[in-house]
Amino acid sequence: MLKSHGLWDEHHLLIRIDSLYSAMRSASYVKTAYFIIQALIGVVLVAYIAAYKFEIDEIVSVIAKTEITYFVLAALSYFTLDLILSYRLFYLLQQIGHRIEYHWVLVSHLGGMLIGDVTPGRSGYLLTPVFLKRIAEVRASDAVACIFAPQGLEFLLKVGGALAAIVYLISKVDITYLTSVTLWSAIVPAIILLLLVGGLMLGVAWLDERYTERLFGRIPLIGRFIEHFLSFKDSSIRIRKNIKMIVVLYMAGWVVSGLQWYLIGEAMNLPITYLEFFLLHPLITMLMFVPITPAGLGIMESGTAIALSLLGITPTAGFTFALLVRANMVLTDALGITAFVYPSKKT
Repeated sequence: MLKSHGLWDEHHLLIRIDSLYSAMRSASYVKTAYFIIQALIGVVLVAYIAAYKFEIDEIVSVIAKTEITYFVLAALSYFTLDLILSYRLFYLLQQIGHRIEYHWVLVSHLGGMLIGDVTPGRSGYLLTPVFLKRIAEVRASDAVACIFAPQGLEFLLKVGGALAAIVYLISKVDITYLTSVTLWSAIVPAIILLLLVGGLMLGVAWLDERYTERLFGRIPLIGRFIEHFLSFKDSSIRIRKNIKMIVVLYMAGWVVSGLQWYLIGEAMNLPITYLEFFLLHPLITMLMFVPITPAGLGIMESGTAIALSLLGITPTAGFTFALLVRANMVLTDALGITAFVYPSKKT
């Protein structure tokens, strides 16, 4: 009888395990299907805009006339941004006690950037700790801490830059009611999203442990990983004193990003100054964080066409400029393939 009872328990345990596995597999399929749908939305949106709002032949003609020298220089500027962001991560990891090689961090960062180019809201960059753990044996909670809070602060700074760009546009150009409504309907949700997400990220990372543990410890999913969460909190609070360095490096990255856009503008012979590209960059790139399509595909391009039209650029040229910016980023971030094949520190 006891033996039969034991077999019955084992049988039901196997059924539960099989059910759990099936549920996890189903969840994975759902995530994959969801990503494919989002990617298709982005591709269809770009194709629709290109085919029905602009002349494809004109877009192809503009791309064909692009000066490759400026395009390459723009890619070098964007790679300089990668160097700055990876150095920020390297610097913060050093501040919490990690003694690692800079090139390990650079390779991991590039891998995260590449995944970010094809994921909604560029959320794939948060997988950078996976590369850091494999390549440099950095504890995941430490890597997340060095990415999470600076990213939250960056969101808030980006909102500040976007507001400065809006003030500039309003003061420099005559915005019609329709155009202003179209622009604001795209920008306002992105501003609100980045403010909420950035504030939440900073709160989770930098608020006193007593408050966050009391709040998040009650959430079942986080409660089960409270030890890892507290480790993350400890590392986050230790880097809080480096806020000035984080801001300085962000500003340096903003300068370089403006240069990338200016060089692509020069490649297309657009009559826009560096200052205008510098101000427009945070305003437009906010749209890449709207989690509807991979890295805001289609959304950013539409916003760019509208914003540049306010400066006298034809919508077709503005849309093409956005396509070239995205191509410039993806081609440079393709260096991140090395993160997938880079040997583990253990080997």
